[in-house]
Amino acid sequence: MKNMGCEALMNMWQLNESLGKQPLQEIQSITFLRELCIENCLNLVSFPEIRLLSNLSKLEIKNCNALMSLPVGMEHNTQLESVKIEGCDSLTFIVRGKLPSSLKRLQVRYCYRLVCLLDDREESCISPSMLELHKQNINSNSTSLLQYIHVHNCPALTCLSSSGKLPTTLQNLFMVYCSQLTMLSSSGLLPKTLCSLFITDVPKLESIAERFHNDMSLEHIWITDCENLKSLPEGLHNLSRLQEIRLWNCPSIVYFPEGGLPNTSLNVSIINCRKLKALPNHMHSLNSFQQFEIKQCPSIKSFPEEGFPINLTAIEIEGGLNIYKPLVEWGLHNLTSLTYLKIFGCPDAESFPQQDMGMMLPHSLTHLCIERFPKLKYLWFQALQNLTSLEILRITGCPNLTFFPECGLPSSLLRLQIRDCPLLEKQCRSDNGKVRSIISHIPCVEIDFKFIGDDTEEK
Repeated sequence: MKNMGCEALMNMWQLNESLGKQPLQEIQSITFLRELCIENCLNLVSFPEIRLLSNLSKLEIKNCNALMSLPVGMEHNTQLESVKIEGCDSLTFIVRGKLPSSLKRLQVRYCYRLVCLLDDREESCISPSMLELHKQNINSNSTSLLQYIHVHNCPALTCLSSSGKLPTTLQNLFMVYCSQLTMLSSSGLLPKTLCSLFITDVPKLESIAERFHNDMSLEHIWITDCENLKSLPEGLHNLSRLQEIRLWNCPSIVYFPEGGLPNTSLNVSIINCRKLKALPNHMHSLNSFQQFEIKQCPSIKSFPEEGFPINLTAIEIEGGLNIYKPLVEWGLHNLTSLTYLKIFGCPDAESFPQQDMGMMLPHSLTHLCIERFPKLKYLWFQALQNLTSLEILRITGCPNLTFFPECGLPSSLLRLQIRDCPLLEKQCRSDNGKVRSIISHIPCVEIDFKFIGDDTEEK
């Protein structure tokens, strides 16, 4: 059931006007009602009778600008599992004790005056007229099943919980565009049950937590565009279930925690962390480490003395970084499980693999991507011919690359992609039999998103 556009609606006692012939007293007889959406009721301040809808499992309230509180008695709706609130500009807090113990999902979006998400104080009222609504006993277990919290674009939000405690059953926490939030929990800890932590564009965030629990369930950490965040919590290396860390556009982070990363099947992506001075400690010992991406981190001065974990399966690295040359000298060919390699932004390289550095690549590679090599003139045949498992070769942004090696490309190639390489593209599109013979064994040749031999190709 959806109730939309009730501009004159002041409270739920007037629902009969919006529902036509359906009087309010009969709402309680709608036993089949499971989902209710109330939308664009611009003068709605409160709706105390929502407690009559005892079988509700999902409640959505959208664009009710005058709404100051959630339904009185909602804590008695023991079937209610999902609440979504969007565009309610007068809502400044949600009383935790008013949420039903059955609630599993809470989403709050575009509530521009929301200051506190879960308020545990009995008298945290925005006006005297609302005081009586909140002077009821706070049920400390009111969020006992809450697993999912998503807060999006609430610029006045300063705390998630007035008590500093997040629900102990929380599994997924998403915080997006909350410009005043400085910390997730004043207690310094996150729930042990947390599996996914997603934070983006929270510029004043100073602390995620003081430390992670040793037995925490955390699997995914995504932190992007947090300008003031200086570090990750201690205990990162103890997260035995961690699968992914994405750290993007966090210019104030200087170091990883001393213990480094956990030895799990881990994917790590670090982009545009311009003050980061070093890679995590003990990386070489992480024999389960899977994928590593690093870009735009100019302050990293040194490559780990012990090298990289040899079981890495994928690397994306910027060639202009200080650690790139030491990595090549250490030997990419030592990564005997590496199947995917992307190198981009090498401003001075004239060959690839770089012959002057004796660069050798692992035979295990199946995907090789080189991108933005402005001075690249040729591909080093000897190093490429050793790539007997190579299936996909992508070359992008190499304006001075003119020819392929005369002795050909690896016979294992199944796909060749060329983009923004005008000289090489010209050779491939010409009737030059020599160039055609070099690439003729490749089943799929794509130049600037068009396939060679495709009838739709521009002439």
